Amino acid sequence: MVDSPILPRQLIGNLPRNLERRPLTEKEQAFVRQVDEEQDPGGILRSGFQRPTPTPAPTPAPTGLAATPQIQEEEGMFDFNVDDIKSYLGNLFSPSTPPAIEEPVSRTKSVKKPTESPHLEAEEDGGIVADDSFDEAILHTIRYYEGAPILKARKPVKGDPYTVGYGRTRDDKGNLIKKGAKITEEQADRYLREDVKKRMPELRKAYPDFNSYPAEVQQHIASSYYRGTLTPSHSPKTRKLINAGKFKEAATELLDNDEYRNAKKNNRAGIRNRMEDTATALLSMEPARQAATGGRLASNPNPYEPKAI
Repeated sequence: MVDSPILPRQLIGNLPRNLERRPLTEKEQAFVRQVDEEQDPGGILRSGFQRPTPTPAPTPAPTGLAATPQIQEEEGMFDFNVDDIKSYLGNLFSPSTPPAIEEPVSRTKSVKKPTESPHLEAEEDGGIVADDSFDEAILHTIRYYEGAPILKARKPVKGDPYTVGYGRTRDDKGNLIKKGAKITEEQADRYLREDVKKRMPELRKAYPDFNSYPAEVQQHIASSYYRGTLTPSHSPKTRKLINAGKFKEAATELLDNDEYRNAKKNNRAGIRNRMEDTATALLSMEPARQAATGGRLASNPNPYEPKAI
């Protein structure tokens, strides 16, 4: 005869129904475990009847926050927002064009004022900014003193011929500019380049040591030569003093003339600043002359003409 297992009810006696589920004492629990082990060594039979560990209940959402509807795949951990899915599918198949993105950055280009400096700024290596040659710096200096180009022919001062651009008095065919003639800024720039290119060889012939002068001095001499102030016919004494290395005397001579004194009276006040700046540039050469052997500025010892790098 096979012994039947002893039930907890039999161990603790006949109790009323309302007391059957009271917790067992430690002594009673130990006795139950002893009996179970005797009847089922190793718990082989009992393991088949064990209940799975209950899954903890989900934590309720905090008060005041709406729970997000979720779709959970079987044995998966991916949560999807239903509203986001609908919005994505709607945009995916929508024929409408998405709104343009507004540009938040201002692209206003800063323009350098012509009154800041008559010379191009030097880069760290000493070269001139955006120069293809040194003539570009001379062009910049001339534009600074001439001002905005004349695009419709006029007489700058009573008695002058009709002028366009930066002092151009003749057209491409060599004819005098006529009243009412018009040009573009591109034409004005082309005229200026043509005139400077033509006059630079004349200037270097009039001033043999020109290429040995500092860049700023070269620019002022070239600007004044372009205007006609330092041409051999207009200022022979000043030219002679410059070539002799007497720059202080040359600066004084440059301003000692009726054109400079009567500039305001003749409605040409603008040339005073131009001539004064040229005189100042010549004065800056005086320390170099005094330091040079023999009291003169040393000429370029190289057999070739220096060029901008």
